[in-house]
Amino acid sequence: MDNRTFRINSVLPILLFCAFALFALWVASTSVRTYRQEQAAAQENETGRMISAYIDQKIRQADPGTVSIGTFGGRQALVIAQSDGSWTTYVYRFGSRMMEQAVQRGASADPAGGTEIAEVTTFQLKMVKPNLLRVRFTPLGGRVKTAYMTVSSGL
Repeated sequence: MDNRTFRINSVLPILLFCAFALFALWVASTSVRTYRQEQAAAQENETGRMISAYIDQKIRQADPGTVSIGTFGGRQALVIAQSDGSWTTYVYRFGSRMMEQAVQRGASADPAGGTEIAEVTTFQLKMVKPNLLRVRFTPLGGRVKTAYMTVSSGL
């Protein structure tokens, strides 16, 4: 009887320690997984807000009547011309990147030569009403985002 009590007294703390260690590992791995998911969602939201704000600022800075939807290098683009017509700025998707490029009148331009704004898998523009632009895009690895912007520059 004393021998059996001795075994239980020595094995029970080891079993409790192992159970606690397994529980601690489970909590840690669950926490890491949750943190990664939240971090990815926060990054996606930040990219979405940045793209929306960027396009909104471009539209607000444009002169009246200079914003339109057109094409650049065979791709749909937001076209912002200067009022004197000397420069045109294009915002478009090239590969997996949303790009911006300013082109002087009469100059040729390559869509690959633009400045990268963000990584996206889709980028679509549509006028849903006069002076109401819908911008639909998908940040890389994310969900489709839609933003509506007022265009007071004569689109």
